[in-house]
Amino acid sequence: MYRKELENIYYKALNKVKATSLIKDNISVKEEVLTIVGTDYPLENYENVFVFGVGKAAYAMAKECEVILGNKISGGFVISTSEGDLKYAKHYTSTHPLVSVKSVEAASLLIDEVSKLSEKDLFVFLLSGGASAMIEKPIDGLTLEDFTKISSALLTSGIDIKALNTVRKSISQIKGGKLANHIKAKGEVLVLSDVIGDDLHIIGSAPMNNGQFPHHIIGNNGIALQEAEAYVKPNVEFAKIVTTTLEMSSEEATQFISDEIKKYDKQYSSFCLLFGGETTTVVQGNGYGGRNQELALRLLMTDCITENISILSAGSDGIDGRSEATGAFVDKQIKELITNKNINPKTYLENSDSNTFFKTLGCDFVTGISGTNVMDFIIVLKK
Repeated sequence: MYRKELENIYYKALNKVKATSLIKDNISVKEEVLTIVGTDYPLENYENVFVFGVGKAAYAMAKECEVILGNKISGGFVISTSEGDLKYAKHYTSTHPLVSVKSVEAASLLIDEVSKLSEKDLFVFLLSGGASAMIEKPIDGLTLEDFTKISSALLTSGIDIKALNTVRKSISQIKGGKLANHIKAKGEVLVLSDVIGDDLHIIGSAPMNNGQFPHHIIGNNGIALQEAEAYVKPNVEFAKIVTTTLEMSSEEATQFISDEIKKYDKQYSSFCLLFGGETTTVVQGNGYGGRNQELALRLLMTDCITENISILSAGSDGIDGRSEATGAFVDKQIKELITNKNINPKTYLENSDSNTFFKTLGCDFVTGISGTNVMDFIIVLKK
């Protein structure tokens, strides 16, 4: 019922953590002085400036760096899942969420490129979510096939991203600060956080975090939802960011969100509740979908969806599991529709096929790859 309003709130949050605004806010050059997150680097002190990056947002972030720095960039190497070329740095399209031959090739090329830097060079490294799968060099004795089997099993096991990345680092030659060991130059790492608590040891499996180079969180879920809250506040009686650290199973999250909705439904005639974080889900079948669509499906099956309440659960990266959608809408009309058509949502849930359910009803939310990633947004609107 309020899908357009939910979309507007979603995009308000998303645009706040898009690469264009994030890089503009944190990198500038004036009178031959490069400023990176408040630290000045007189360019006369360095022979070359390089831009490196890995992650879902790396290409878009690097693109904006090129706009700001132009031909002051001597080169670099950027890895993402996006298609496109950069003018000054090389760009490599890798894979996500599973490690592949391209991931191994990307890692080798990146190590080669950073190893060329001298002590007289300066670099900016752009790190965002998804980097763990995009670059990989398995430890000696572990084949890519073995590594892929381990990664695939972990992704469908329901474990959280912290545990997932801990295992990934232990079997890798590039994660956990091991990439940084190849660099002699001076530089800083700008980080777009996709993990609960912005733990720098976890984001992207921390390829640059060996204690030498400064890391800066320039975007996260909280920054995005604060923008959404400010946007929606004048239009409802009550607006609140309930949490930016939602970290539980989809079943637990369903109960938590349902309880919050019921609590505020009794108090306010209109409200907007904002939840951020990442749920976990165990894949049970061969269907299509992801954690956001599964959460939406589970919420649909509760009694918290009343006449005036609508929900959007969506990822900030534009992708939700095995589907083209990034999330789904839930409202009273959908509940009535499945009742009239005698559709049983449990059947789709049992086959991990939430996308087919929502797509069939025209309630899936498709945005395309966003070029950023700060986990998920769950927006509850009562009007």
